[in-house]
Amino acid sequence: MIGIPVEGPSYIEGNNQSVLANITIPDSTLKKKSQSIAYHFVREGAVREEWRTTYVSTHDNESDLLTKQLASGDKRKGLVKNLLHHIFRT
Repeated sequence: MIGIPVEGPSYIEGNNQSVLANITIPDSTLKKKSQSIAYHFVREGAVREEWRTTYVSTHDNESDLLTKQLASGDKRKGLVKNLLHHIFRT
């Protein structure tokens, strides 16, 4: 992908359970046209083991740090700590 060799599947975490169900359950029904456009691409990648999806709680979702207004207090400290841990992992 993009000229970078990847061994094994990529892991995709999400906090929207209905989207994750549509990816992993072949008999699930799609309710929106925007979901059905990329449906086959996503399903084929999951079947070929190019990626694996898993649920992550909203409280543990590190991408929220970059897409939503930061919480205050302990939740903010936890999110920043998790992000820095993944960036500067040794």
